[in-house]
Amino acid sequence: MRNGLSLKWVISGSFLFLIAVVLLIYSQLLPVYTVRGLLYTASAMMEEEARYFVRHYEKDPTTPPPHNYFFESVIGKEALPASVRELLKAPPSMSFGAVQVFGDTDSDDDDTEVRAVLSQSLGDGKTLYMYDIDHDHEEGGEVETPLSDAYFDQVLQGVVFISLAVFVPALIIIALLVWWLVRPLGRLAQWSGTLKNPDAMACKRPDFSFKEFNTLADALAQSVEQVQAASQREGRLLRYTSHELRTPLAVLKANIELLTLQAGGVLPPALQRIERSVLNMQLIAETLLWMSRERPEPLPQEDIDLSALVGELIDKHRYLIGNRDIELFVDIHNEPCRLPPTACRIVIGNFLRNALQYAEEGQVEISFDYPRLVIANHVREAKPREESNDFGYGLGLQLMRQLCAKLGWQIEVILEQQRFTVILEFTSLRGGTGSKVVGRTGA
Repeated sequence: MRNGLSLKWVISGSFLFLIAVVLLIYSQLLPVYTVRGLLYTASAMMEEEARYFVRHYEKDPTTPPPHNYFFESVIGKEALPASVRELLKAPPSMSFGAVQVFGDTDSDDDDTEVRAVLSQSLGDGKTLYMYDIDHDHEEGGEVETPLSDAYFDQVLQGVVFISLAVFVPALIIIALLVWWLVRPLGRLAQWSGTLKNPDAMACKRPDFSFKEFNTLADALAQSVEQVQAASQREGRLLRYTSHELRTPLAVLKANIELLTLQAGGVLPPALQRIERSVLNMQLIAETLLWMSRERPEPLPQEDIDLSALVGELIDKHRYLIGNRDIELFVDIHNEPCRLPPTACRIVIGNFLRNALQYAEEGQVEISFDYPRLVIANHVREAKPREESNDFGYGLGLQLMRQLCAKLGWQIEVILEQQRFTVILEFTSLRGGTGSKVVGRTGA
């Protein structure tokens, strides 16, 4: 099941939304400008009639005011009907050209009186008032105009047809355009998912119709090829290194055992250091070989006594203390743990060796309380020229992070006030099967 939205639906939906917004705006503006057109027509008719009357009034003041079916004219405000004079007391609700509209034009009530009034100065101090006539309240009602209404309905049908004629072809064109653009992009996404297969890398790249898509596909294939080549080189290096180290390590271990027999079971200090180094190198080689596998098999687990294991590792690494005044504080609870012994020996031994090797004089604390192992030591103050604050943990710490990530253990590293603390948490104790790793460096 695919997650997220498809690109073609996003593009097509965006275009359709844009068209819908344009049509909505168009439908909202159409009646507004239709009313404006009607008002312009009425204003032009009334203004033209008023100016025509003024021209004749200047020649003959006895010329009667104009009137017709649509509007009536009077000279002087006193001659206006009482209802119109009442409307003129309030400011106009709308002004359009020479006409002022009085009354609530937004009301849906048919009884609400709305009048369009034009005032024209006659030059002798008098004013001509022209107002529209409402025939709805007359006997017989307003005179119907079926021919004009039919023409107006025909015009509205033409507007609707034009709207559909724009919307439908635009929808088809957008759908074809989206299909034309997104189809090669979908093929590119599908093809990129096959690049992890070496057979797909060996095949010729398909043509994606557009130069930009082909360039992107070439760059993507080249990047994947480089990453795969680097991964293969790294895997080969780990496998070859670990395999080649096992033979000389086996020879060294066999000869050390012979020297131990010849020395009566006790080796000189120099040979003891060699024996410890050989053992550490053998464990690291086995770890690298296991980590280099693409799908490493789970390490065999056993019931181990972590207290005894830590005690054994302390004895083996006590020589690292040398002449420094370092006190070991060990607080380990006897908890039965089912874990891979080799991995535990490697990880705990690495942290313990670094803690003893790079600790300043003082106390090194080693504690274990289900499910957490804590190793803490004091380190010297970091100097500005030093590039790393790992204090010798560097490569070993990174290797342990990777190993713990494979095993699923949690590891937390804290550096605070020259105190270096490593917290190793086994989340699969007492018969568990997995663990995890979390890394955090604090200062």
